[in-house]
Amino acid sequence: MTRHQVFALIEEMIDETSAAVLVTVDKEKLPHVRWVTPGCIGERQGAIFMVSGSQSAKVEQIRANPSAEMLFQTKTLDKILHVSGRINLLFNPSIRAETLECIGRNLHVFWKITPPESELVVLEFIISGAMLYVPQSGLRETVKFEAES
Repeated sequence: MTRHQVFALIEEMIDETSAAVLVTVDKEKLPHVRWVTPGCIGERQGAIFMVSGSQSAKVEQIRANPSAEMLFQTKTLDKILHVSGRINLLFNPSIRAETLECIGRNLHVFWKITPPESELVVLEFIISGAMLYVPQSGLRETVKFEAES
């Protein structure tokens, strides 16, 4: 599996479920797991985008430790994809608009718990590797993104 195939699979899973699980670690090295609404922006291959309130615990954890993992799955759980990487916090209004255009239609719950007056930050998840697991066959395939050009 190539990095391009991994990214295509991520896009398929996002299209199917509109959700993923994000794992961050706080400054005490405790993991925190939560559902997120991710999106991919075509011309920015190798990255996954999300938004958060700038004062959220998630953003504080990312500031302390930008390493993170994401978990994607199909609705039938026939494919599960673990993705590792680092998160950049982006405050640029243009990338925020681009991200909201990409994922905005799926942010129903987010808008209920994040006040509109809150300043939004874009979480740019830069993929460093992925592991595909296919439970029915037992297949596990790992791809390191740095190793490919």
